[in-house]
Amino acid sequence: MNSISLNKSILHQKRQELDFLHHFHGLGYDLIDLSAIEQFDWTKLSEDDLGLMNERHKWQHEGSLYALRSDWTNAIVRYRQKYQLHSETIAYSGPVYTLTTEKHQYGLETFTGDIQKQMAVLKQMVAYIKESLALPLSVAVISHNTLLKNLLSEEDLSDELTRKYIKERNRDALKAKLGAEHPIIALMAQPAAKQSSYVKEHMPHLKRHIEEMTQWEAILNEEQVTYVYGDMLALPSQSYYKGISIQLYAEDKVEPIASGGQYSSPSNAFGIGLNI
Repeated sequence: MNSISLNKSILHQKRQELDFLHHFHGLGYDLIDLSAIEQFDWTKLSEDDLGLMNERHKWQHEGSLYALRSDWTNAIVRYRQKYQLHSETIAYSGPVYTLTTEKHQYGLETFTGDIQKQMAVLKQMVAYIKESLALPLSVAVISHNTLLKNLLSEEDLSDELTRKYIKERNRDALKAKLGAEHPIIALMAQPAAKQSSYVKEHMPHLKRHIEEMTQWEAILNEEQVTYVYGDMLALPSQSYYKGISIQLYAEDKVEPIASGGQYSSPSNAFGIGLNI
Protein backbone atom coordinates (compact mmCIF):
# COMPACT_ATOMS: atom_id res chain seq x y z
CA MET A 1 0.00 0.00 0.00
CA ASN A 2 1.49 3.37 -1.03
CA SER A 3 1.48 6.43 1.22
CA ILE A 4 -1.52 8.06 -0.50
CA SER A 5 -3.64 4.92 -0.09
CA LEU A 6 -2.51 4.58 3.52
CA ASN A 7 -3.43 8.19 4.28
CA LYS A 8 -6.88 7.70 2.79
CA SER A 9 -7.38 4.48 4.74
CA ILE A 10 -6.45 6.12 8.05
CA LEU A 11 -8.69 9.13 7.41
CA HIS A 12 -11.57 6.87 6.41
CA GLN A 13 -11.26 4.83 9.60
CA LYS A 14 -11.14 7.96 11.80
CA ARG A 15 -14.14 9.53 10.03
CA GLN A 16 -16.07 6.27 10.35
CA GLU A 17 -15.32 6.08 14.06
CA LEU A 18 -16.42 9.67 14.65
CA ASP A 19 -19.53 9.13 12.54
CA PHE A 20 -20.49 6.14 14.68
CA LEU A 21 -20.02 8.04 17.95
CA HIS A 22 -21.83 11.17 16.69
CA HIS A 23 -24.68 9.08 15.32
CA PHE A 24 -25.41 7.22 18.54
CA HIS A 25 -24.74 10.19 20.80
CA GLY A 26 -27.45 11.91 18.77
CA LEU A 27 -29.76 9.01 19.62
CA GLY A 28 -29.17 9.55 23.34
CA TYR A 29 -26.28 7.20 24.06
CA ASP A 30 -23.60 8.22 26.54
CA LEU A 31 -20.08 7.81 25.17
CA ILE A 32 -17.27 6.03 26.99
CA ASP A 33 -13.55 5.77 26.32
CA LEU A 34 -11.41 3.48 28.47
CA SER A 35 -7.72 2.70 28.68
CA ALA A 36 -6.59 -0.27 26.60
CA ILE A 37 -4.59 -1.45 29.65
CA GLU A 38 -6.70 -3.00 32.41
CA GLN A 39 -5.63 -3.63 35.98
CA PHE A 40 -6.90 -6.65 37.93
CA ASP A 41 -6.79 -7.99 41.45
CA TRP A 42 -6.09 -11.74 41.36
CA THR A 43 -8.40 -12.29 44.35
CA LYS A 44 -11.37 -10.59 42.66
CA LEU A 45 -11.30 -12.08 39.18
CA SER A 46 -14.73 -13.19 37.99
CA GLU A 47 -15.36 -16.46 36.17
CA ASP A 48 -15.64 -14.52 32.91
CA ASP A 49 -12.35 -12.71 33.58
CA LEU A 50 -10.61 -16.03 34.23
CA GLY A 51 -12.07 -17.47 31.04
CA LEU A 52 -10.76 -14.57 28.98
CA MET A 53 -7.28 -14.54 30.49
CA ASN A 54 -6.01 -17.31 28.21
CA GLU A 55 -6.67 -15.02 25.21
CA ARG A 56 -5.11 -11.86 26.71
CA HIS A 57 -1.70 -10.26 26.62
CA LYS A 58 -1.05 -10.04 30.36
CA TRP A 59 1.77 -9.29 32.79
CA GLN A 60 2.35 -8.66 36.50
CA HIS A 61 3.90 -5.62 38.12
CA GLU A 62 4.28 -4.83 41.84
CA GLY A 63 1.68 -7.39 42.86
CA SER A 64 -0.99 -6.36 40.35
CA LEU A 65 -2.10 -8.10 37.17
CA TYR A 66 -2.33 -6.05 33.96
CA ALA A 67 -3.74 -7.02 30.55
CA LEU A 68 -4.56 -5.45 27.21
CA ARG A 69 -8.31 -5.08 26.71
CA SER A 70 -9.64 -8.11 24.85
CA ASP A 71 -13.35 -7.38 25.29
CA TRP A 72 -15.26 -4.11 25.63
CA THR A 73 -18.31 -5.47 27.43
CA ASN A 74 -16.37 -6.79 30.41
CA ALA A 75 -14.34 -3.58 30.61
CA ILE A 76 -17.48 -1.41 30.62
CA VAL A 77 -19.23 -3.57 33.23
CA ARG A 78 -16.23 -3.29 35.56
CA TYR A 79 -16.04 0.47 35.00
CA ARG A 80 -19.75 0.96 35.78
CA GLN A 81 -19.45 -1.03 38.99
CA LYS A 82 -16.25 0.69 40.13
CA TYR A 83 -17.45 4.25 39.53
CA GLN A 84 -21.20 3.62 40.00
CA LEU A 85 -21.96 4.85 36.51
CA HIS A 86 -25.73 4.89 35.95
CA SER A 87 -25.94 5.41 32.18
CA GLU A 88 -28.56 3.09 30.69
CA THR A 89 -27.20 3.18 27.13
CA ILE A 90 -23.52 3.45 26.17
CA ALA A 91 -21.69 3.68 22.84
CA TYR A 92 -17.97 3.02 22.50
CA SER A 93 -15.19 2.58 19.95
CA GLY A 94 -11.62 1.40 20.19
CA PRO A 95 -9.24 -1.53 19.76
CA VAL A 96 -9.42 -4.95 21.35
CA TYR A 97 -6.44 -7.31 21.46
CA THR A 98 -6.16 -11.07 21.51
CA LEU A 99 -2.91 -13.04 21.53
CA THR A 100 -2.72 -12.91 17.74
CA THR A 101 -4.98 -10.11 16.54
CA GLU A 102 -5.94 -6.48 16.97
CA LYS A 103 -9.43 -5.38 15.93
CA HIS A 104 -11.13 -2.02 16.03
CA GLN A 105 -14.58 -2.45 17.47
CA TYR A 106 -17.61 -0.17 17.71
CA GLY A 107 -20.44 -1.15 19.99
CA LEU A 108 -23.56 -0.46 22.00
CA GLU A 109 -24.56 -1.57 25.49
CA THR A 110 -27.86 -1.15 27.28
CA PHE A 111 -28.19 -1.92 30.98
CA THR A 112 -31.84 -2.78 31.34
CA GLY A 113 -34.00 -5.87 31.61
CA ASP A 114 -36.64 -4.26 29.39
CA ILE A 115 -36.68 -6.53 26.32
CA GLN A 116 -38.27 -3.88 24.12
CA LYS A 117 -35.40 -1.48 24.90
CA GLN A 118 -32.88 -4.22 24.18
CA MET A 119 -34.57 -4.89 20.84
CA ALA A 120 -34.50 -1.17 20.06
CA VAL A 121 -30.69 -1.23 20.41
CA LEU A 122 -30.46 -4.14 17.97
CA LYS A 123 -32.69 -2.31 15.48
CA GLN A 124 -30.58 0.84 15.73
CA MET A 125 -27.39 -1.13 15.08
CA VAL A 126 -28.94 -2.91 12.09
CA ALA A 127 -30.13 0.43 10.68
CA TYR A 128 -26.64 1.91 11.09
CA ILE A 129 -25.02 -1.03 9.26
CA LYS A 130 -27.48 -0.84 6.39
CA GLU A 131 -27.82 2.93 6.04
CA SER A 132 -24.59 4.54 7.27
CA LEU A 133 -22.21 1.75 6.19
CA ALA A 134 -24.30 0.76 3.15
CA LEU A 135 -23.80 -2.92 3.93
CA PRO A 136 -26.74 -5.24 3.21
CA LEU A 137 -27.19 -7.92 5.84
CA SER A 138 -27.68 -11.34 4.29
CA VAL A 139 -27.84 -13.63 7.33
CA ALA A 140 -28.71 -13.38 11.02
CA VAL A 141 -28.22 -16.33 13.37
CA ILE A 142 -30.08 -16.32 16.69
CA SER A 143 -29.43 -18.72 19.54
CA HIS A 144 -30.33 -19.03 23.20
CA ASN A 145 -27.38 -19.80 25.40
CA THR A 146 -29.39 -21.65 28.04
CA LEU A 147 -30.57 -24.35 25.63
CA LEU A 148 -27.37 -26.37 25.74
CA LYS A 149 -27.08 -25.77 29.48
CA ASN A 150 -30.40 -27.57 29.84
CA LEU A 151 -29.38 -30.42 27.55
CA LEU A 152 -25.85 -31.07 28.80
CA SER A 153 -24.37 -31.65 32.21
CA GLU A 154 -22.00 -28.99 33.50
CA GLU A 155 -19.13 -31.43 33.00
CA ASP A 156 -20.06 -32.12 29.36
CA LEU A 157 -20.65 -28.44 28.61
CA SER A 158 -17.17 -27.52 29.82
CA ASP A 159 -15.48 -30.45 28.07
CA GLU A 160 -13.42 -29.16 25.14
CA LEU A 161 -13.94 -32.27 23.04
CA THR A 162 -17.72 -32.19 23.49
CA ARG A 163 -17.79 -28.50 22.55
CA LYS A 164 -15.65 -29.25 19.48
CA TYR A 165 -18.03 -31.99 18.30
CA ILE A 166 -21.06 -29.74 18.81
CA LYS A 167 -19.45 -26.91 16.87
CA GLU A 168 -18.60 -29.32 14.05
CA ARG A 169 -22.08 -30.94 14.25
CA ASN A 170 -20.29 -34.29 14.49
CA ARG A 171 -23.16 -36.62 15.44
CA ASP A 172 -21.15 -39.84 15.28
CA ALA A 173 -18.45 -38.53 17.63
CA LEU A 174 -21.06 -37.10 20.01
CA LYS A 175 -23.01 -40.37 19.95
CA ALA A 176 -19.88 -42.26 20.97
CA LYS A 177 -19.13 -39.74 23.72
CA LEU A 178 -22.60 -39.00 25.12
CA GLY A 179 -24.54 -42.12 24.15
CA ALA A 180 -26.96 -42.75 21.29
CA GLU A 181 -30.01 -41.91 23.43
CA HIS A 182 -28.80 -38.48 24.50
CA PRO A 183 -31.41 -35.81 23.59
CA ILE A 184 -28.84 -33.66 21.80
CA ILE A 185 -28.26 -36.49 19.30
CA ALA A 186 -31.94 -36.56 18.36
CA LEU A 187 -32.05 -32.76 18.10
CA MET A 188 -28.99 -32.69 15.84
CA ALA A 189 -30.67 -35.18 13.51
CA GLN A 190 -33.39 -32.64 12.70
CA PRO A 191 -33.03 -30.22 9.76
CA ALA A 192 -32.18 -26.73 11.03
CA ALA A 193 -35.55 -25.34 9.92
CA LYS A 194 -37.42 -27.94 12.00
CA GLN A 195 -35.35 -27.90 15.18
CA SER A 196 -37.46 -25.27 16.97
CA SER A 197 -40.71 -27.19 16.40
CA TYR A 198 -38.95 -30.39 17.50
CA VAL A 199 -37.84 -28.76 20.75
CA LYS A 200 -41.35 -27.45 21.44
CA GLU A 201 -42.85 -30.91 20.93
CA HIS A 202 -40.24 -33.12 22.59
CA MET A 203 -38.64 -30.78 25.12
CA PRO A 204 -41.51 -28.70 26.52
CA HIS A 205 -39.36 -27.41 29.38
CA LEU A 206 -37.41 -25.41 26.75
CA LYS A 207 -40.47 -23.95 25.01
CA ARG A 208 -40.05 -20.53 26.65
CA HIS A 209 -36.53 -20.18 25.23
CA ILE A 210 -37.77 -20.99 21.73
CA GLU A 211 -40.51 -18.37 22.05
CA GLU A 212 -37.92 -15.79 23.06
CA MET A 213 -35.84 -16.62 20.00
CA THR A 214 -38.92 -16.25 17.81
CA GLN A 215 -39.47 -12.72 19.16
CA TRP A 216 -35.96 -11.66 18.18
CA GLU A 217 -36.26 -13.36 14.80
CA ALA A 218 -39.35 -11.27 14.12
CA ILE A 219 -37.42 -8.05 14.79
CA LEU A 220 -34.72 -8.96 12.27
CA ASN A 221 -37.32 -10.02 9.70
CA GLU A 222 -38.94 -6.60 10.14
CA GLU A 223 -35.53 -5.04 9.45
CA GLN A 224 -35.44 -7.04 6.19
CA VAL A 225 -32.39 -9.13 6.92
CA THR A 226 -32.41 -11.57 4.00
CA TYR A 227 -32.21 -14.85 5.91
CA VAL A 228 -32.89 -15.20 9.63
CA TYR A 229 -32.73 -18.52 11.43
CA GLY A 230 -32.46 -19.95 14.91
CA ASP A 231 -29.58 -22.22 15.87
CA MET A 232 -30.53 -24.57 18.68
CA LEU A 233 -26.98 -25.88 19.05
CA ALA A 234 -24.91 -22.71 19.00
CA LEU A 235 -22.20 -22.29 21.61
CA PRO A 236 -21.89 -18.75 23.01
CA SER A 237 -19.02 -16.71 21.55
CA GLN A 238 -18.46 -15.28 25.05
CA SER A 239 -18.98 -17.12 28.32
CA TYR A 240 -20.90 -14.22 29.88
CA TYR A 241 -23.85 -14.49 27.46
CA LYS A 242 -26.81 -15.78 29.48
CA GLY A 243 -29.75 -15.55 27.08
CA ILE A 244 -30.30 -14.58 23.46
CA SER A 245 -27.19 -14.19 21.31
CA ILE A 246 -27.08 -12.89 17.75
CA GLN A 247 -24.61 -12.88 14.88
CA LEU A 248 -25.08 -10.67 11.81
CA TYR A 249 -23.40 -11.38 8.46
CA ALA A 250 -22.93 -9.01 5.54
CA GLU A 251 -23.11 -10.33 1.99
CA ASP A 252 -20.27 -12.65 0.95
CA LYS A 253 -18.66 -12.60 4.43
CA VAL A 254 -17.79 -15.75 6.37
CA GLU A 255 -17.19 -13.92 9.65
CA PRO A 256 -19.97 -11.96 11.40
CA ILE A 257 -19.82 -8.21 10.98
CA ALA A 258 -21.58 -7.81 14.33
CA SER A 259 -22.37 -10.04 17.28
CA GLY A 260 -23.86 -9.64 20.72
CA GLY A 261 -26.36 -10.87 23.22
CA GLN A 262 -27.95 -10.75 26.64
CA TYR A 263 -25.84 -11.00 29.78
CA SER A 264 -25.82 -10.07 33.47
CA SER A 265 -23.94 -7.06 34.77
CA PRO A 266 -25.02 -8.17 37.50
CA SER A 267 -28.51 -7.04 36.43
CA ASN A 268 -29.83 -7.76 32.93
CA ALA A 269 -28.11 -6.14 29.98
CA PHE A 270 -27.68 -6.40 26.21
CA GLY A 271 -24.74 -5.48 24.03
CA ILE A 272 -23.73 -5.72 20.39
CA GLY A 273 -20.32 -5.05 18.88
CA LEU A 274 -19.47 -4.14 15.30
CA ASN A 275 -16.19 -5.35 13.77
CA ILE A 276 -14.99 -3.37 10.77
